Amino acid sequence: MTRVILLCFLAISFIWNVSSAPLSTSPNPAVTAHKALLKRAEPGTGDDDFPDKEPHPNKLDQVETAFNDAFELAAYVLNSIDDDIDIFPHYFNGGDRAGVKNVFLAIFGTTSIPENPSTGNDLLANIHVQRKDTEGQCKNKRTLAYMHDGETKKPTIVLCDNAFKKKAVTALKGADPQKDEDKKWYATCEPLTQNGHVSYLMNTLGATLLHEYLHFDGLVEYVFGAPIIDQDNPKGEPIGYGPVQVYDNLSKDLAPFNADSYTYYALHNLWHVLCQKDFAAPRAGKDDADPDCGKKACSS
Repeated sequence: MTRVILLCFLAISFIWNVSSAPLSTSPNPAVTAHKALLKRAEPGTGDDDFPDKEPHPNKLDQVETAFNDAFELAAYVLNSIDDDIDIFPHYFNGGDRAGVKNVFLAIFGTTSIPENPSTGNDLLANIHVQRKDTEGQCKNKRTLAYMHDGETKKPTIVLCDNAFKKKAVTALKGADPQKDEDKKWYATCEPLTQNGHVSYLMNTLGATLLHEYLHFDGLVEYVFGAPIIDQDNPKGEPIGYGPVQVYDNLSKDLAPFNADSYTYYALHNLWHVLCQKDFAAPRAGKDDADPDCGKKACSS
């Protein structure tokens, strides 16, 4: 039953997203049903950091849409992971498939209400999202976001200014995807298919949140028995950030414990479906040279 309802949810999203234009904000029964489905447990924001003020879309609008986009990434993974023999092996060992699935299940959440199985894990409501850079990590131009106190029951996600350069997938308040002047707010298939490779172009604000959720030990650590971190080599150099490092390069033994392995697997899978495109392997120095992060792979 859950899989059938999940397929219906994905079908609605697919209809809206398969073209180069993102979701329409025009009210219709499908949109109403979609919004009802997306009433989930999600992190909280503060009025000081995210005032709901004109004009729209404001940063609160971006974050609230990103909550939905993070769930949508998990939903698309859960719909395909059991049968995925094309994308999954580039990120994880086949023997870890059940565990990787359980990580996404932990984020996506379930409920006993058959009409609405995807409520989000209740633990997500313990996360506070803010802009105040409490640890000064946003001074690093590669940093989009970071989690503070991820080992506690009530962690904080800090979104740096760079994070808001990342775009939306689902409908964003105040931005009509059918208007040329508003398309700048949305990630679309056109630049991705023109590039043809797995790349930073796939990244979104929702993916940034998904990455940070993975650092919440209380949410996902139980699956593999250790925290999901950002992997470094013995010299302390990052080896698990961005599409180039996680696609066939990072040791598959480390991948279940590396946040961007999940993030780029989910992004690759999402855009493969929405764009109906088989993306080639990422190219070092090009597909990880994100201008939002100093022409390097972003760190979250």
